[in-house]
Amino acid sequence: MQTHFVFRQMETSQALQSYAEERLEKIKRYVADPLKVNCTFSVHKFNQTAQFEVVLRNGLQLHASESTENMYSSVDLALAKMERQVRRYRKRIRQHKQHEGRSAKVRLNVIAAEHDTDEIALEQERQHEPASVTPIDGGPKIVHTKELQAERLTPAQAIMQMNLMHKAFWVFANTETGELNVVYRLDEAKDTYGLIQPESSAEKAETG
Repeated sequence: MQTHFVFRQMETSQALQSYAEERLEKIKRYVADPLKVNCTFSVHKFNQTAQFEVVLRNGLQLHASESTENMYSSVDLALAKMERQVRRYRKRIRQHKQHEGRSAKVRLNVIAAEHDTDEIALEQERQHEPASVTPIDGGPKIVHTKELQAERLTPAQAIMQMNLMHKAFWVFANTETGELNVVYRLDEAKDTYGLIQPESSAEKAETG
């Protein structure tokens, strides 16, 4: 397993690194040996953020982050959040296998309201990131553009992956149709989700 640590706006801490590695051992009890783990610790004003990204050998990804006024508390809360989801899906995680066939690439544009662009530009400057606030026909601005890999999944697997990553939606290539679909959270309390798919594939599912 490769574990990579990044410290931003703070000094490297061997004690913090050891603490995070010890807490990560609890996660490994529920999953196959992780392929790669990225841990990022950053400080901005009073916010101390711990972020963890884990890639498993079967292709699934885990993500969790938390911000508090104490980095050790942020580590505890972030990994507790990750552990809850891993425990929820541990059987399905262990049984998961990547589907054969080509995945698809999609582009995600993050858009900010116009009054937020100055603050975003300042934050990018603090993070030593290149300016990326781009206007869209005089309207909202593109803050960031990211290329996503839409893996081949069933809707149920896509919902699991979305929850393991703590995202509000997940774009995937449906294993049954090969078309791009989107699952999204409707009501977290009721554990309900929505599925967006092209009309043609939806009709096929109904008639098939």
